[in-house]
Amino acid sequence: MSTPSRLIRRLSEGAHAFGGRLRRDQRGAIAVQFALLAIPLSVLVFALVDLGRIGLQRRQMQDALDAATLMAARSTATTNAELEAIGDPAFEAEIESLNLGLTAANATFKNGATNHIIGTASGTLKPVIANLWTGTNFNVVATSDVVRSSKDLEVAVVLDITGSMSGSRITDLKTASSDLVDIIVRDVQTPFYSKVAIIPYSVGVNVGAYADAVRGPVPVRVITKITKANQAVVTSNGHGFIVNDQISFSGVLGMTALNGKTYNVKSVTTNTFTIDANTSNTNAYTSGGSATCEKSTNPGCKVLAFTSASGTSEERDISTCVSERTGSNAYTDVAPSTAYVGTNYPTTKDDSNSANPCPAATITPLSSDKTMLKSQINGLAIGGSTAGQIGFAWGWYMVSPDFGYLWPNASQRPAAYLTKDLMKVVVLMTDGAFNTPYCKGVIAKDAGSGSGSSSDHINCNATNGDPFAQTKKMCDEMKKSKYGLTIYTVGFDVDDSTAKSMLQYCASKSEMAFFPANGSELKTTFKSIAQEISALRIAK
Repeated sequence: MSTPSRLIRRLSEGAHAFGGRLRRDQRGAIAVQFALLAIPLSVLVFALVDLGRIGLQRRQMQDALDAATLMAARSTATTNAELEAIGDPAFEAEIESLNLGLTAANATFKNGATNHIIGTASGTLKPVIANLWTGTNFNVVATSDVVRSSKDLEVAVVLDITGSMSGSRITDLKTASSDLVDIIVRDVQTPFYSKVAIIPYSVGVNVGAYADAVRGPVPVRVITKITKANQAVVTSNGHGFIVNDQISFSGVLGMTALNGKTYNVKSVTTNTFTIDANTSNTNAYTSGGSATCEKSTNPGCKVLAFTSASGTSEERDISTCVSERTGSNAYTDVAPSTAYVGTNYPTTKDDSNSANPCPAATITPLSSDKTMLKSQINGLAIGGSTAGQIGFAWGWYMVSPDFGYLWPNASQRPAAYLTKDLMKVVVLMTDGAFNTPYCKGVIAKDAGSGSGSSSDHINCNATNGDPFAQTKKMCDEMKKSKYGLTIYTVGFDVDDSTAKSMLQYCASKSEMAFFPANGSELKTTFKSIAQEISALRIAK
């Protein structure tokens, strides 16, 4: 039994016994009896004051502990030491503001059961009345158990690796991005996971082994018939070839002389095409074989032949980079199986000192492997112009459930939008103006300064228009509540007013648009974004 309870019991028993004696004693005066009875009753009343004071102090200490434990739970702290560093100052501040009469008040904070933060506090209180006959202080204790709300986290980090990021800039970006990964990706992935995807971009986004799946494979058509004629007629249902396409044959039986050679398409119907090959003296075609598009004036084949903006005839090889999606799904995240993204035929030859190749760095799907993610970041190399609208689109695609089927491992596939306890975040970083829009998979005629010479551009304007306008349209869609996306933007030493306006426009909130002026500020910005994401993950 506690000290206050024992005190009350003893006082009550004494008063009751004394009252009994008075009732049995008929010799004393009634006035004397009440006077004598008033003494123990007064002691009892004053003792109750002590008890009330203890109860009040305990409630106030409990309130202070609850507030401090809640603050620790809403922080990004994970270890007991980190929780102590948050909770202790908060508890002390609360106790001081209440001006309690407690001495030796202290609290501890630690991890409890899964996702629980436990706070305990104790203090001593010197009694007012009971102190007349006892020197024992009362011990006041409190406990607080806060269930730490948290969320799964999917973060796409879109990184500018264009030529203007040379020197210390790319070094600072690597450090900043690695810090972000360290903060966001937790070592413990249960009960909530935290994953990051990396999207480097310059002239486009290199999707690597996923190229055929997202922008479509080079057309290879099944052959069902070839005639023996001066210009052979090839039957291939829905082939899609156009006049002057160059095609190659493989696996042809009978007319085996066609295999491994390239021919020009001379005329077409929906299901047939003629080629400049005389098969009159060849063996009859039996079965098997296919035709592959080697070169065309339409995008999709291995080589694109086009007229440049300066009037020269050019040919470019297809790459594993991609350009913008066009048509009705230009600003949606529908699956590539429904609508392919654009092909990319970059400049690889430096004939005019304006080589603008597909970057070597490829996309990295969502992962919680910090070592691998930081290795990808450290391997980034700079070069090329700025197709930020494509990078931003892929930031969205990497957290889109509609793109999830592309990734081979289930752990890489984004969860459905608005899944309970899930945050999806896109972080876009750029150091300059978006200057690289496309037409037919080649940088457009009306591309901005810094995207190469007119001989490197195709002789048609951008299909989707200005890159900044494209990005804003993409942002308008991404910000719809049905996706539940959070968007951060970072303009590294950006002095272009249009670029700044676009970055401010696209951020989920004005305070989520950052404009660091140098490498040191860039690192601080990325760390701040990572810490805020982690905090929102817990407290939102």
